[in-house]
Amino acid sequence: MGLYRGILQPVINRTRYDALTLRLFLVCLLCAIGAPHLLSQDEYQDSVARSGERSRFLQLDELQDVVFLGCVQTTPEQLIGVISSLPSELSVTRQLTLYYEENFRRNTATPPSVLERLGSIRKDLQNELRFYDPDAARSDSIALVTYLDQNGYHHAKVNYNFEYSRETKKNTLTFTIVEGTRAIVDTLIVSGLESVDESIRKSALSATSIKSGDAFGESGIEKGVKAVINVLRDNGYYQATYEPPIIGISEDGLHDTLVVIVDPGKRVRIDTIIFAEYRGIYPSVNESTRKRQLDIDVGQWYNRRLIEQSRANLMSLGTFEIVLIDTIADDSATGKRHSTDSTVGLRIFTRNSKPYDVGANLLVYQTAVDNYLNVGVGATAQYRNTFGGAQVASVTLQYVLQDVSGFLQGQALQTEALASVVLAWPNVGRIFDQRFGLQTSTYYSIRQLVNPFRLESMGLNARSPISLHPQTFFNGVDVSVGLERQVPLNFDGALDEALKDATTPEDTAYVLSTFNQFLVLDEYLKTTGNFFTGINVGFTLRGDHRNNPINPTSGTFSSVSLEWGWGAGKYLRGQAYLSSAFPVGERLVGATKIKIGHIQLFEFVRGDSTQNNTYVPLERQFFAGGPASIRSYTSRTLHDPHSGEITGVDANQQYILSNVVGSASLIELGFELRYTFERPKGISDLWASVIERSGITFFTDIGNSFNRFTTDLYGTMRLEDLYKGSAIAVGVGYRFDTPVGPFRIDYATSFYDPTRPTGKWIYDRSHIMSTSNWQLSIGLGQAF
Repeated sequence: MGLYRGILQPVINRTRYDALTLRLFLVCLLCAIGAPHLLSQDEYQDSVARSGERSRFLQLDELQDVVFLGCVQTTPEQLIGVISSLPSELSVTRQLTLYYEENFRRNTATPPSVLERLGSIRKDLQNELRFYDPDAARSDSIALVTYLDQNGYHHAKVNYNFEYSRETKKNTLTFTIVEGTRAIVDTLIVSGLESVDESIRKSALSATSIKSGDAFGESGIEKGVKAVINVLRDNGYYQATYEPPIIGISEDGLHDTLVVIVDPGKRVRIDTIIFAEYRGIYPSVNESTRKRQLDIDVGQWYNRRLIEQSRANLMSLGTFEIVLIDTIADDSATGKRHSTDSTVGLRIFTRNSKPYDVGANLLVYQTAVDNYLNVGVGATAQYRNTFGGAQVASVTLQYVLQDVSGFLQGQALQTEALASVVLAWPNVGRIFDQRFGLQTSTYYSIRQLVNPFRLESMGLNARSPISLHPQTFFNGVDVSVGLERQVPLNFDGALDEALKDATTPEDTAYVLSTFNQFLVLDEYLKTTGNFFTGINVGFTLRGDHRNNPINPTSGTFSSVSLEWGWGAGKYLRGQAYLSSAFPVGERLVGATKIKIGHIQLFEFVRGDSTQNNTYVPLERQFFAGGPASIRSYTSRTLHDPHSGEITGVDANQQYILSNVVGSASLIELGFELRYTFERPKGISDLWASVIERSGITFFTDIGNSFNRFTTDLYGTMRLEDLYKGSAIAVGVGYRFDTPVGPFRIDYATSFYDPTRPTGKWIYDRSHIMSTSNWQLSIGLGQAF
């Protein structure tokens, strides 16, 4: 069958020089050749501008770029991780220094002191440079051949060349790759599983991803073999091991035979679990709390996966600095045996961490219900392990500017001051064998609407998040209950004061419409005498299968929520949301969104003056338009012309009412194509990095809000309004990747605008490229 070998791990020895050796080398060099040669202006430009910088000690050429040619099935991104000869990565400071130094030297009037200072800065940053080493390049070519051989290219060849590239104006190390034909796996033999239980043996063999006819790759082979071992270790064979696979290569180098020898060892159960805690100067965590975090128990088969999950559960409490779970050695002093041929004992060691934190931070977040972008400042004091059971208590103070995107689009800015106290129990018990916690909060806030009118809110909330099986479509559920009290402050006298301060018809309309929204609330407080104005009970099913929650390129996110409210307003609110992301091509991702919602009122009958209560708390109403909705409209300004347009007011009043009178029904559809730019060559690293983190988006948004919360409009939506009243927005956007999500700028117009009396379709309008037909919006994070 040809050559048999184990999996190769290339080791590259690189020449290293310490500081003392370099200094001695420099002294000897100066003694031998005398004073150093000073570069002329032309010589300097040739050294810096054309050939990069040179080592002051070894006179090596700077390595500015590495290029791979001939890659067919492999990629440069894969091969760059194999070699040690990497190009210089210059900081912004050094790039600016080089730029100014080069250009100042071209000006004969530049003071020498300026050039000396720039040269001093450049020399201080000498450690950023990397230089071409012929020995390292030779070793890299061998490493590349070894890597290709390990991936089935048994006849691969690699050549290298180092020279100045006139195209990119960089010193470039070029590796020319000749891959050849890739070998396939012809036969796979797994030996040593004869003593393993039949069902486990079948599971282990099916776990490996290696199949006859697959392309040969040692990393994939090792992954497949480890999958076999993981199945064994998750079913009691905690000492299961394997020998390096034996690989047989055919004479033509195109067919490989694999032989894997596995030693499963004895199958054991967990006999003992012992807890050991190092608390130091911090409070102890109850052993019962630590035990509830475990997914393992005495009498079960040893399961490595559940042990790792138990360790993760303990770390998630936030009270431990270190968590170690290991087997227990026999006690030679007492003669007690913790491990036998059929049992094993486990020791769980925890080291407590500092339980308190105090800090202040800048807040940038999107609200959970309406997805609006808020910014502000906050301060938080937190104490973990409050009652010895890893409970978390925190006090938070915040001042928030709400819906900043709407403010940038010319809308009135609302503010909120908030204080809250939160107490969370991380592990209360289990439901259907799934662990659940409990989080309670008390809050007080003052929201500025129209001066001097403010809305005072306070409440008590309890929320219990429950994790479901990760393989199911919905892998989490939240159950919540809350009591809230909302009080319009200065309501009786504020209307006259606010109208007195209004200087324009627009100001007057905004004041009247805002106060009108709280007439029902004020009447409820005066007539019933109840302290709380509402009770809310709800649940949310969540399913998160995205590969990245901030900027996904594949997967889905879904949620279905239902909330019952009773008090000043009586209603049932339902909402469903589904978004997906999927790769379309190289650096191109598609994304879709579906969002629907409806609020059913319990004290409203059309035509019955005794049943006309349309009050729903403002934060629970539906609004359309804005950076995370229909992007050709400003926030909250899009309403169905049939069931959402308030008549009898002028255009300015209509605009203001859009912000404070929401709707009972919503439907939104969205589609995006997101393209991320490739890192360009031939430009500075600074701009290359900026371009690599940038991208463009083409999008379409469809939808509207229906059934406005007025006695005349609620319940008037018709089926035909879904297609006649839904807007169609199209646009383009810019994205820049940040650690907290993509910063985005979108520019959109309405391809179909149902709110226009004429020119609903874009092709029926004139001056369609004028700014009045387009809407600019910004946001943080993807729109969906």
